[in-house]
Amino acid sequence: MFSFRSKIDPFSTFTINLGPLYLERVFDSLLTRGGVKGLVQMNGAERYALYMDYLKSKINVHNHTQYAVTQFYKGYFDQQLATHSIGSETVRHFQEKALCYYHNYLELAKRDDESRFYAQWQTGVLQDTLNFAWQTVEESLQKAAAIDPMRGEPIKKIVEHHIGTREWKKAYPRSKEALEKYFDKNPVAHRRWFVDFEAYNWSVLARHHTICLFLGYVREAEEANIQKKFFVAS
Repeated sequence: MFSFRSKIDPFSTFTINLGPLYLERVFDSLLTRGGVKGLVQMNGAERYALYMDYLKSKINVHNHTQYAVTQFYKGYFDQQLATHSIGSETVRHFQEKALCYYHNYLELAKRDDESRFYAQWQTGVLQDTLNFAWQTVEESLQKAAAIDPMRGEPIKKIVEHHIGTREWKKAYPRSKEALEKYFDKNPVAHRRWFVDFEAYNWSVLARHHTICLFLGYVREAEEANIQKKFFVAS
């Protein structure tokens, strides 16, 4: 089915670094050229399943780069299949598979680019979803934060966890870090893989305000609240 030749290389650094929307359009083009019709009418689950079929037809264990990138794509596509599934068992099945593929990619990939950050970040997210011990989740998120200093999503998730468990003293240093490193420093102009604006906007101040109030840091809470109001109004 996929024996055609194409100038589009889904396994190149250029393709992967342009982000998920571009990546999916590349796979749509490859499938269309391979004779698949009606992609526009297909739902997400059908398209991602076809993407996975394409990858299975292109496995080359002797090409290290291609094999590594394939692991990343499988992780991403299985994660998307989980979001388009209904039954809880099916969702968990795809999430577990995605986690395994991301682990494979992190072991195989040599470059510290955005795809490595994303795989490490989503490893933490999936581990949390699958009820791994928080220590394991936090270690994964901390590794992600270390890979890309511009990305604040892993620290945001750590702060939100500690807020949810009402561990204010643990939340405070991470929240302080988020405020200093990521507030009003949205990297969307330089990053493609699912930038979460709430890791950089007034929400950073709102979380810090809440934490400071519960710790009795009244002045710092007031400063965060004033800064938040100014930021929202500007």
